[in-house]
Amino acid sequence: MKIKKVLNQNAVLLIDGTNEKVAIGKGIGFNKKKNDLIHEHDIEQMFVVEKEQEKLQQLLSQIDEAYFFASEQIIEYAERFLKEKLNEHIHIALADHIAFAVERLQDGIIIQNKLCKEIEILHPEEFMIAEWAIEYLHQQFHLLFPIDEAAYIAIHLHSSRMGQIGNNKSIREITMISEMVAVIAEELKINFTELGMELTYARLVTHLRFVLDRFQKEKYHTMDQEVLALVKRKYVDSHRVVQKVAEMLKRDYRIDLPEDELGYIVIHVERLNSQIKKQEHDGI
Repeated sequence: MKIKKVLNQNAVLLIDGTNEKVAIGKGIGFNKKKNDLIHEHDIEQMFVVEKEQEKLQQLLSQIDEAYFFASEQIIEYAERFLKEKLNEHIHIALADHIAFAVERLQDGIIIQNKLCKEIEILHPEEFMIAEWAIEYLHQQFHLLFPIDEAAYIAIHLHSSRMGQIGNNKSIREITMISEMVAVIAEELKINFTELGMELTYARLVTHLRFVLDRFQKEKYHTMDQEVLALVKRKYVDSHRVVQKVAEMLKRDYRIDLPEDELGYIVIHVERLNSQIKKQEHDGI
């Protein structure tokens, strides 16, 4: 294969038949020029990034290749862990994120991720990989990466598993769930952390994620109408809380959940409310 362009000493753009591909390898571009041949045994990674190829070339030309190689190690670890290939767009997104994160941390700037707990609950595999990643990055760059960075990396990994180019869809879903939980917590006047209700919190977050997933797929839970009427009548306080959640979703996200789905949320909130009252009664 011939070199079309040297991107840096560890990355080159190759002509492979009628295709252009980016090849990565330590020293693969050192002292090389256009039309030089590259042997396959020198290539550690090779891929086509379709429309994003130009952006990848610019990235490789501009950022320190140490960031790119760090991202490649994380991607390789993730693919072994998950036993699946990730979308090729992650090669750009993760390298860019690591470069930016290192620059921020060197300047003493830590960006908190308010969705960290929700991300850990909703995407446990990706979060476990990301925890490994921040420890690996700590060893490579001698910087302490906070757990917030693991949450950001987990979102990149999740998006690449889902075949998404960006993280917007994943972040939007997690933000909605976080705001739903916030409404419930405010209405019930509870603090999940103070009450030591990590498992209950995880169950609530997971349940709400399934609600939104069913909404997106238009495959809703159904509830017998007599049972739904009983739920509304028996669990008045919990029904009021869920109505607040429904109003927020409709107002802020234009999501109008059917009454049957709201009924199931009422049952879940009632269970949560009963647990809180029991803890208060027992003096926990």
